[in-house]
Amino acid sequence: MKKKLLVLSILSTLALSGCTIEIFRDWPFSEEESTQTQVSEESESSTSSISQGGNESESEQTSTTSQGGGTSQESTSQGGTSQTSTSEETKVQKTHLKQTYQDYAKANAYRCDYCPKTGNPKLLVIPVWFTDSGSYISSSEKTTIRNNIQTAYFGTDAQTGWRSVKTFYEEESNGALSLTGTVSDWWSCGVSSSSCDESKTEELVDDAVNWYFSSHSSERKSFDTDENGYLDGVMLIYGAPNNNGGNENLWAYCYWTSNDASTSAPTSNVFFWASYDFMYEDTDHCTIDTHTYIHEMGHVLGLDDYYDYSGNRYNPAGGFSMQDNNVGGHDAFSVMAYGWADPYIPTKSCTIEIGAFQTTKELILLTPSWNAQDSAFDEYLLLELYTPTGLNQFDTNYKYNSVYPQGPNATGIRLWHVDARLAMVTGVTSGNQPVFSSSMTTDLNDSRAKYGVLTAMTNTSNDGSSNIAGYLSPLGSSYYKYDILHLIRSNASTSLNTKNDLSSSDLFKNGSSFNMTTYKNQFATSGKLDSGKALGWSFSVTINGSGASATASVKLTKA
Repeated sequence: MKKKLLVLSILSTLALSGCTIEIFRDWPFSEEESTQTQVSEESESSTSSISQGGNESESEQTSTTSQGGGTSQESTSQGGTSQTSTSEETKVQKTHLKQTYQDYAKANAYRCDYCPKTGNPKLLVIPVWFTDSGSYISSSEKTTIRNNIQTAYFGTDAQTGWRSVKTFYEEESNGALSLTGTVSDWWSCGVSSSSCDESKTEELVDDAVNWYFSSHSSERKSFDTDENGYLDGVMLIYGAPNNNGGNENLWAYCYWTSNDASTSAPTSNVFFWASYDFMYEDTDHCTIDTHTYIHEMGHVLGLDDYYDYSGNRYNPAGGFSMQDNNVGGHDAFSVMAYGWADPYIPTKSCTIEIGAFQTTKELILLTPSWNAQDSAFDEYLLLELYTPTGLNQFDTNYKYNSVYPQGPNATGIRLWHVDARLAMVTGVTSGNQPVFSSSMTTDLNDSRAKYGVLTAMTNTSNDGSSNIAGYLSPLGSSYYKYDILHLIRSNASTSLNTKNDLSSSDLFKNGSSFNMTTYKNQFATSGKLDSGKALGWSFSVTINGSGASATASVKLTKA
């Protein structure tokens, strides 16, 4: 794939595509204070939770609960901050999540910042001119391309022919996030595109930032809208073709500098690096193509990729969502985990009516027991009413770049299995390697995670090669079979590992029903959640109408 995130799900130092991923977090304790046993592929059998593939025993679950993890459903269902809106057919209230990706940066085991998810973050977008950029961009084109970058990020739908980065996220967040920013003049970096490898990019980020603020020093603090000492986001759009000459660094990716925060003079941290030519990747159906920039902005806001980096090329999330294959809107989990959607979390049998997710952001969360923190970082099923409307419409009507999935022109429930539980770093070895707890948590602020947390699962499967190590679960091979986001398809004969893109037949339509026994082949633990718990829910679906005005009446039965 051309668009990749250097994933945060691995903490130890790894060489990945010529780039070293380092531990950026300042460890607050000395090595001697750590008495935990490091969890690795070689030592997985040292604890029962590892040797059983991540299924926690009842005693472990109780221990986690008593220390701030999940509590019984009955004791927490009314404990969250509830919204006034309710389902039309029940009195189940929406639960406002208190721990989302808005909070993850403060707790994760890297010194990694993310762009704020609400308000008016300010992006610094800098076009980068290589010494050989003139071979690809004529002097007369420079102004036009710079103006197109401005439009791609901050223009109107009419100007782009689809969405700009700004208008996409305004619609996705229902207005909670409205990006602002500046596109600078071209910055001459003084190096050629062929000599710009990954080790050079971080240096270029700092040089570009210093160049801009050398003549705009009074503006610097305005680019740190959450006042945490880091710029909200730096975007370097370079003047050379994507993958030019096979240069592995000339692709699109999001990464982080190792700068310390400075509230007096905010520094760069999260940045995005991509070619100008992504704007022209597929202009048959739009004026300026913003798919790649929108996808990478998803990383700048905190999300991982949902496709499989391994040679297996499985398709756990179905391909059709923005953080999977750059198409459509974001999936229900991502929108919820950003803090832009509040789920219905039922505790007893009931019927809940939801509208088209693209319009209402309504969704249903099914769990055997909800956590005490109202944290998105847990394991559960999510139901959204998929429609080929809103941010899904463009990539349903047209096949982006001829190779990416095209959305189904149908209406139905899209069912997700989410496992966003957190790995806890409890110590560090003398070799500066992380020590993981044998238990996971749902609490970003769990006191046991003295050195921070990481999302424990990824969507990359293990193909045995070393070059995907940084994209696999940090907890070892027993966890490689689990996904952070997995599409449960309505065809009960579908296996866990499928390569098919989302299709109409994957949606739960009028008259469809679901229970864990029937669909056990799509779960790694054969009819149970990854934790080993029984879900305890089944449902049936009645669909009324289609498209943006459609509704789904979901009859939920608790075992």
